[in-house]
Amino acid sequence: MTAVHNPTLNTPISRRRLGGLFCGALAAAGLAGCGRTEARSASSPSASSKLSLLLDWNPNPDHVTLYTAVHTGAFTKEGIEVGIQNPANTADAAKQVSLGQVDLAVSYEPDTLIAVGQGLDVISVAALIPVSLTSLIAKKSRGITAGAQLKGRTVGLSGLASQRPSVEYIARRSGVDPATITMPNIQQSLSQALLTDKVDAIYGGFRNIEGIELAEKVPVDVMPATELGLPDYAELVIIASRRRLAQEKGYAEKVRAFLRGLAAGQSAAQKDHSTAAEAMTAPTRGSYQPQMVAKMVDATVGLLGTGPFGVQKPADWAAFATWMHRNGLLDKALDGASGTTNDYLPA
Repeated sequence: MTAVHNPTLNTPISRRRLGGLFCGALAAAGLAGCGRTEARSASSPSASSKLSLLLDWNPNPDHVTLYTAVHTGAFTKEGIEVGIQNPANTADAAKQVSLGQVDLAVSYEPDTLIAVGQGLDVISVAALIPVSLTSLIAKKSRGITAGAQLKGRTVGLSGLASQRPSVEYIARRSGVDPATITMPNIQQSLSQALLTDKVDAIYGGFRNIEGIELAEKVPVDVMPATELGLPDYAELVIIASRRRLAQEKGYAEKVRAFLRGLAAGQSAAQKDHSTAAEAMTAPTRGSYQPQMVAKMVDATVGLLGTGPFGVQKPADWAAFATWMHRNGLLDKALDGASGTTNDYLPA
């Protein structure tokens, strides 16, 4: 694979800082370029074989299954050309899928449930990362090792709708008034804000990405959200249009083909971590050094589980939605099971 890179971004800071960097001619591997520019393969696939995918953020090792599928030609084998797009905003995914601006998107279980509760036309069709990765991360010098130390602190967020209420829940659970915590939205600059002491801690960084990267630079405490009282959930999911799945046979078939390709990508990554790290090297160049990518890939692949790819348990989604409603993350009660389906996963 080849890629076009911006040399001004050669200081590795965040998995989410690569904005627009990976825009290569990748069609030979079954991948079109990022943004809205698509590279075509030699066979010039028809529009019916093309599928657009909006990332949750810029390419990073959380996407190891996706890029291993690209690297190994899994999508080409399924007869589809996947055009990967970088988002302009962290909250774009559900909106753009709902409006039909993209075919699929990578999102998060909590934010997918929020979108469903708001009436957006989305449904999760696969778990890309089946466990929670979100963490509260602070320099050891700040003395933050639990929610009880958040009083009067500044906690940087990356802008997802679920993050502020989650931090407020952690605070209340620890006996801290959430009103005493300042929570600026720093979008793509989580790690940089922490390293430059603009915030006391960050919430929204992942233990397998920022947790590893920051630990190489300064002593840090990494506190997974699940250890701070939040229930486990699928960190990354693939969302599709519920309406189009029901009404457009061609769309449903492409979604099935895409998920078969992802399943093959996950299998390849689990069998050979070096192949997975190689697959992530080009899309993350300028953001991470290859040695760092390898460490992050090892950590991420170890979290993918041993069961069939993508399976989501409706009962777990229902229970998580109930918890979200009880704790202020959802405005009204919602049947969380309605936000997910396994019908399009490989048999």
